[in-house]
Amino acid sequence: MKPKLVCVDETFLNGPSGHHLPLFRKFFDVFDYDDTQTYDDYTTFMYRTDQSRAKVKKYEGTCKFIADGVWETNFFCKDNFDNKTLGIINKGYTKNGRVLAVPKWFWFEEHFSQQEKKASIKDMPFKHNKTKLFLLQMGDAKEPRVNLYKSLKEKGLLSNAIYSFLEYGIGLEGPVKNYNPLIPPFPQRAYRPEWYNKTEFTLIAECFQNIVDGDQDSVFITEKTMKPIMYGHPFILLGDARSLKILEMWGFETFSELFNQSYDEEKNINKRIDMIVDEVSRYRYKNVENKIIDNFQRFWNTELVEQLMIKEMIEPMLDFISTK
Repeated sequence: MKPKLVCVDETFLNGPSGHHLPLFRKFFDVFDYDDTQTYDDYTTFMYRTDQSRAKVKKYEGTCKFIADGVWETNFFCKDNFDNKTLGIINKGYTKNGRVLAVPKWFWFEEHFSQQEKKASIKDMPFKHNKTKLFLLQMGDAKEPRVNLYKSLKEKGLLSNAIYSFLEYGIGLEGPVKNYNPLIPPFPQRAYRPEWYNKTEFTLIAECFQNIVDGDQDSVFITEKTMKPIMYGHPFILLGDARSLKILEMWGFETFSELFNQSYDEEKNINKRIDMIVDEVSRYRYKNVENKIIDNFQRFWNTELVEQLMIKEMIEPMLDFISTK
């Protein structure tokens, strides 16, 4: 008999990421919480917020709980859970034995949520004539992004780019007013083939967690890095130190033919920005079609992604539920 998993309000199984539900239903009986029903001790509740957990407080001490933090970095990291609660997050804090880190979460998420875009990518970007040097998409004005923007502007590199900085009112398709990252029309997953077809490479501005360990559970890789991989684009990556090393551990190709990648080992963020901007200014075209295709095929390999999700998410959840 499959374990019973009850989602209290919105979780990654019944909310925006409900596309993962078919795979999880192979291993769990998944239900939405019903406050008119009484649940037995063999039920596991999944929740995202304290308010949701409070709804099933009467079951604490008997049932098990899974705290869903895959969308919120460090959301449940500081809680000292007892042996009846497991926290699932996308990265970090693996020293907490009651927390399961899933560093590939945004690969899993983009793979299943963006399936319709795979069919729309009829030609790889390298088959088109380029009119601009790079694509850069930025939303919130975090300090590293501000410094990156200023450095690129000072060197005159933005004039040869397709770029956005939404909090500064700069959009890819014109001025932006009243920017709020939580309210449309600013979807994080916006995509236009011409942005990639017209540019040589993507300059990724990640979320900058200021972590220097460089292990795969602490480096934070989001949809920002997945975009050029899934759309068939070379890239240079400004994120946590050793982000490129982590991508290579995951089986993706990086582009040492195009850029000196020593910046990836630099722990000081401002020095890393300077090194990356220098590489952008020195860019010269080289044929990297094989790497682009390898990345594209690996990203969209559903059999592989499901195997990884089973190993890194589902099996640990099953182990937690089955342990007395």
